[in-house]
Amino acid sequence: MSRGTVLALLIETENGGFSAALMDEKGFSKSREQGVLWVSHPVTGRILPFAGEGKFLQLEKRRNCYYALLPEGAKGEAYEDVIKETDIEEHDALEVLGEDRENNEILTSLSRTIQKRHIDMPAGSYTTHLFEKGSNKIRKKCGEEAIELVLASSPEDLVFESADLIYHMMVLLEAEGLSIQEVLAELKKRDS
Repeated sequence: MSRGTVLALLIETENGGFSAALMDEKGFSKSREQGVLWVSHPVTGRILPFAGEGKFLQLEKRRNCYYALLPEGAKGEAYEDVIKETDIEEHDALEVLGEDRENNEILTSLSRTIQKRHIDMPAGSYTTHLFEKGSNKIRKKCGEEAIELVLASSPEDLVFESADLIYHMMVLLEAEGLSIQEVLAELKKRDS
């Protein structure tokens, strides 16, 4: 999983309590901007709000860790409420596809781009062209891409044609009011 350098976050409260969590540079920056702690989930690597009282009096990066000082009375059980069964299940669902977090973000980003093209319909965009032609044309294009995938003769062609098919499939899903998340949920069911 590629998520940058993750360091320990030492959390102290004014009344002397201590706790620990994980934090990366993105969580550190977001915490500084918003005035509340954002920590790294130990399983998925996602940036999540700190459980309980996340407002801090002090937050700094030290040599090999981050340090936060919370107000007196703040609770410091970082992961009791942050790690939820659904988070772990979501991570497992991504593993079904052999996807790491970065690759899942690519699918999500592509899905958003396709959705935005569907809304804005920018001139000159191939995606716009497909939406203008309608679902039947997009279905035919998916069929063409599936045939090209089957006929691919080299590993490079197989990867390229797979990407083409996935892209066109995602355009078809958007045209039909569906999402890639629904496909991922169906794949998760098949993992049982």
